[in-house]
Amino acid sequence: MSAMNAKVAIEAKRSGVYRAPASVDSLRDQAKQIGLLWLDLPLYAVSGKQQFLAVCTKQLKLPSYFGGNWDALADCVRDFNWLKGAGFVLHVAGREKFANAAPEDYETALAVLAEAAAFWKEKGTPFVVLVDGAKELPLF
Repeated sequence: MSAMNAKVAIEAKRSGVYRAPASVDSLRDQAKQIGLLWLDLPLYAVSGKQQFLAVCTKQLKLPSYFGGNWDALADCVRDFNWLKGAGFVLHVAGREKFANAAPEDYETALAVLAEAAAFWKEKGTPFVVLVDGAKELPLF
């Protein structure tokens, strides 16, 4: 698996929301080597929108002006001026509880992240979201 991951490049044209490979270690190493900021979103205890937004606030170090709603999240993940990196990789772990307890909110969260990925792709900046166990998403 690691040999396969080594061939998969994290680059702007691959910006999007994907199912994470079984191991993300080589991707994490690659991101670090090329100056991308790796951000973990642990969702193990998340069962709804407000908990998800709270995890995002903490893990993405969202600014004090973050409004705590989907539109504000969409604005922030298309900005990231408070974070330093040549691009961004978000690793989403523990999605099951959130996806099962609040499927509409989970889908909205993925849609917000997918819109951000499209925005960054147009700018030529890598923005890759890797979601553990998301069989509904294409494999990165």
